[in-house]
Amino acid sequence: MQYTISNGKISLTVNSLGGSMTSLKYLPTDDERLWQGDEHWTSQDVVIFPIIAHAAPYTVNGKEYSLRSHGIARYANFTLADISNDALTLSITSNEQTLKDYPYEFDFLITYKLIENAVQISYFVRAKRGKIPFYVGGHPGMKAPRGEALIEFSEEQNPTLYPVLGEEGKIINGLNRFVANKAFFAEYDTMLLGGVTECDVCATTTDGYRYTYNSNCPIWAFWSNKTGGEYVCVEPWWGISDIKSAPKDFTLRPFINYADERGSSFTFTLKIEKI
Repeated sequence: MQYTISNGKISLTVNSLGGSMTSLKYLPTDDERLWQGDEHWTSQDVVIFPIIAHAAPYTVNGKEYSLRSHGIARYANFTLADISNDALTLSITSNEQTLKDYPYEFDFLITYKLIENAVQISYFVRAKRGKIPFYVGGHPGMKAPRGEALIEFSEEQNPTLYPVLGEEGKIINGLNRFVANKAFFAEYDTMLLGGVTECDVCATTTDGYRYTYNSNCPIWAFWSNKTGGEYVCVEPWWGISDIKSAPKDFTLRPFINYADERGSSFTFTLKIEKI
């Protein structure tokens, strides 16, 4: 089922399958800005929960489990919990099937709210009993001709660069900007930056659009297919993909989050401008 909301500046369509965005139009120019998929990446957006990327098997209380890429939410059928002109909330809950791969009982909700020319995306994780560990995050693919964008931070950063499937990270001092293009992604595959202070992260495309992201997430991921696809993903992660030194015990993995019966929220905003 597809659900669409609009505020006159932004129009957003979300799919109940996976709970992810399938269309994000900038209405002043009537321009679709969300990647619509091709053979280089068939998705447009991914809701990440409760594990990130192609994770190795993990253990809980000594028993081994494994999850598909980016976890459970991506493949789940969400229920519409609430909808208005400019906001909607989708939800899933644990069931017999999810417990086979992720042995925790949970409620997971996504709220999309339109604010002027931005969409605010909030994830809410609640344990049905006790306390549960998890990762969560976003994965929007935004249109970028030739798969290129200028990435800029509103404040100079000294982040930690974490190699994909690598060892411990290394500090990058005085980072203001970099160009993310096919050559960049051929070198880095996915760039993972930790320790970025809360600020605006801007991605400017060669066709004159600026995407501005804001979040207090501990990891920012930057990705595009290195061989094709005219999109760039700027991804706020509360968690990290596997590194070689990560323990198999899920509760001991770096950047792990916990939620109890009161629940925990995680939010980012994505603003679109024609410049």
